[in-house]
Amino acid sequence: MLSLAPRLRAALPRLARASSTLAPGSTRDPEHPHLHYHAQPPAAPARITLSLLPTPSAPHSRCVLGYLPPLADAGLGDFVENPRFRELLHRAIKDGLAKGVSESVEFEAGTRPGDGYMHITDERAIPPAGRIGETEDIVGSVFVEGGKIVASTYEPGPGYRLVTGHGVMTLPRGLDEHVVGVLREIDAAERGEVDGEQW
Repeated sequence: MLSLAPRLRAALPRLARASSTLAPGSTRDPEHPHLHYHAQPPAAPARITLSLLPTPSAPHSRCVLGYLPPLADAGLGDFVENPRFRELLHRAIKDGLAKGVSESVEFEAGTRPGDGYMHITDERAIPPAGRIGETEDIVGSVFVEGGKIVASTYEPGPGYRLVTGHGVMTLPRGLDEHVVGVLREIDAAERGEVDGEQW
C-alpha cells in the first residue's frame, strides 16, 4: 500500500512557508514531473489538494486530482478523487491523441504488428516488455489501424486509478504536457481570465 506519509511529512512544513516560485501554502513533489500539493486554506489547512498546476485552483475545480487530509501519516486510503478531474483528463487525452502529442505512444502504434486496440499505460508502473499493465494502470485503449492511432476510438480504462501503490498518475511524455496545458486553460477560464468553452 502506498504511504504518502514521507512525501507529506516533507511537504507540510513547506506548505506553511511562502516560496519564490510557488504560491504560499504550495509545494512541488520532487519525485514527480508535475505534481503539486496545495494547502487549502494556506494558513490553517482543512485539506491538501493534489494538482498538476503550480498554483492552487478553486477548491472544487476540475483541475484538482483529489484531496488528502493535512495529516503527516496520510496514505492511499485517505485520498479522495475528484470525479470532475477524471472526466476532463480523458477528454484531454483523446484530444492529445488526435494531435499526436506523444512520440512514445505514436511509436508504439507504428510498431504494432497489425490493427487492433492498444493500451495506454500509466508510466508510474511500466510493465515488462510484451506484458500488459495492471488494470489500475491502464489509462485507456485506442484502436490502431495501419500503424496510426484512430483517436476517435479512445476509451477510458474502467479500472484506472489516479493514485495506486506505485504513486500518483504519470502519463506518457507529451500526453502529460498536453493535459497540463489543458488544465492551465481551464484554470484560467475558471478564474475568468479567458474563455474556456472548448473544455
